[in-house]
Amino acid sequence: MPLRPPTKAIFDELGDELFLDLTNEELESFVELANEKRDAYETVMRYEPTPRLGGAERRERSGGTRVPPEENPHNAWVSACYVGGDDGGDLGDWEIAIKDNVCVAGVEMTCGSQVVAGYVPNRDATIVTRLLEAGADIVGKTNMDDMAMTSTGHSAFGPITNPHDEAYLAGGSSGGSAVAVARGEVDAAIGSDQGGSVRVPAAFCGIVGHKPTYGLVPYTGCIGIEHAIDHPGPMGPDVETVARTLTVIAGSNERDLRSHAPVPTERYEDALDGDVSDLTIGVLEEGFDIDGANEAVLETVRDSIDDLEAAGATIEDVSVPMHSDAKDIHDVCTSEGLLDAMLGEGLGHGWKAWYSRSWIESFGKARRAQSNDLPARLKLLLLMGAYTNSEYHSRYYAQGMNLVVELTERYDSVLETVDLLAMPTAVTKPPEHDPDRDQYDRLHESSLIHNATPFNRTGHPGVSVPAGSVDGLPTGLMLVGQRFDDATVLNAASVLESG
Repeated sequence: MPLRPPTKAIFDELGDELFLDLTNEELESFVELANEKRDAYETVMRYEPTPRLGGAERRERSGGTRVPPEENPHNAWVSACYVGGDDGGDLGDWEIAIKDNVCVAGVEMTCGSQVVAGYVPNRDATIVTRLLEAGADIVGKTNMDDMAMTSTGHSAFGPITNPHDEAYLAGGSSGGSAVAVARGEVDAAIGSDQGGSVRVPAAFCGIVGHKPTYGLVPYTGCIGIEHAIDHPGPMGPDVETVARTLTVIAGSNERDLRSHAPVPTERYEDALDGDVSDLTIGVLEEGFDIDGANEAVLETVRDSIDDLEAAGATIEDVSVPMHSDAKDIHDVCTSEGLLDAMLGEGLGHGWKAWYSRSWIESFGKARRAQSNDLPARLKLLLLMGAYTNSEYHSRYYAQGMNLVVELTERYDSVLETVDLLAMPTAVTKPPEHDPDRDQYDRLHESSLIHNATPFNRTGHPGVSVPAGSVDGLPTGLMLVGQRFDDATVLNAASVLESG
């Protein structure tokens, strides 16, 4: 569509929104100058994008079909599909589920939301391409919290219930991926983690979920919340499965320049030697001292830490007082960070990477037409971000981002004295499934992700590994390591499986 000539009336209205008091003479001048610049906009649209569909031309593909309720008892799936992987490869014959905010070409992507339901990507996400090239087959898209905004398991298509007890929820936002793995419906799944969204449902569903080091796994072709915190991550029934999946999806990406290339990678499954005798694990005091914590959950997690000690690890108590305020710092930063992403039609501006034009155009139209259907938490964050930006000139955002730097340094300082940090993935049992609670009431639940969110901000790798159960419901131990030392994190987690 050619760029329509801007008019004085349009520039006058936009000027008011930008706090510009434009004179009539200025408006006439700017309209004239803007029309002279229209050629530049036509120039960039003359180029045809290079097709990059992850080998679509050589692979068997079937478009997605919605999974009927009778085949979807926990509401874990949005759609079933089939994309055949290459012959051979490290993940040959594996069946993998993809969270429904990760692009699979030709398959509807809903982000768990009615707002963007019906959008069909025209290319694969980078991690999908890598999985297919490793021989894995993509068999479906998994349900998730509406626009990845909450951590309980509430999609616009209904609640995602816990596979161990339907009276409870699966957690989120990657709840569908966690359920599909827990039920043995797939060999592994891909989730995304912006504040615990891989690790928390992994803990609640009794599986392994890994948030990689920030930048280790490219986010190109995934829809997130804010570029500073978005992480794709593998989910599986055991650590080896997760490690093998990470080996395939990790690595530099020429179309995502957020990180210095090349990022260091290794075959993470080769590091699973079960030897932790030379590791010192710091038990983070503030990771247990959280309002609303379930004492039985805390005790179960401590038992798992004792198992690591029995396996030869040295255990020390450590303290990072700022950890107690980390979720507040995260929330303040997220409000204006999300505002920028939304104004950038779901992707934001200014980051050096490949932008999905089809998503931008589709989401841009959808949010203008159906913004009232956005989830309550997203509306709240947008309002708070707009308010603090307009009334306080982003001072809170700037202060929050500065504190992220300081928080990172404090974790790094402790990780110079210990190899890993240990704490509960979540300090509560899974949330109860109460159909009578509305989404506004559920926003008061904040303790679910208190331990998870800090490491989205700082970029440290973290894995949630099963740590026993409380009242028949799984709990998770989270281990956190130095950036790009994902191998040590995963190896320590693997020891708990063999104990």
